[in-house]
Amino acid sequence: MKISELELPQNLYAETTSPCNATDKLIAPDKLVSWAEEGCGDAIFKLCQAVYERKLASINAWEKERVQQLEDEWMVSGNEEDMSGGKYVHVKHYHTTREDVVREAELKRANSKERMTEHQSALEDLVAEARAFLSAHEVYPEEDDMLAYLLVLGVIVIACYALFN
Repeated sequence: MKISELELPQNLYAETTSPCNATDKLIAPDKLVSWAEEGCGDAIFKLCQAVYERKLASINAWEKERVQQLEDEWMVSGNEEDMSGGKYVHVKHYHTTREDVVREAELKRANSKERMTEHQSALEDLVAEARAFLSAHEVYPEEDDMLAYLLVLGVIVIACYALFN
């Protein structure tokens, strides 16, 4: 799955300007990892579920609209009196076409569910890559800073000892 298809929140992107003054949007690894760990760590699932529900709503609307069109066509054809069995042909066509619409909607729902699963695993892979990138490029404090930290820690320990004794 391409990163452009992941439908990530816009606040996860960082804009960079290249030498030719073109602005690119890149995913900020630190923002991505912190977003993924939001709440109980289910931000990825919530995003994928929201995308899935939007797709389901559009599939349901398409199915409802298509069935309504078929019913309208059937009602119009039902008003025509045809002694040669044309009415039966229209009824059979209506039921066959309606079954086709329902079958196609179910197929679209199944494909949408599969895409949601792919989307979720692609996002989890991307977050894992971002974590690996951050850990590989983690900046460690210099030794001078470590000495200052140790001195402050020592002062705190001495102050706590003095307070409790």
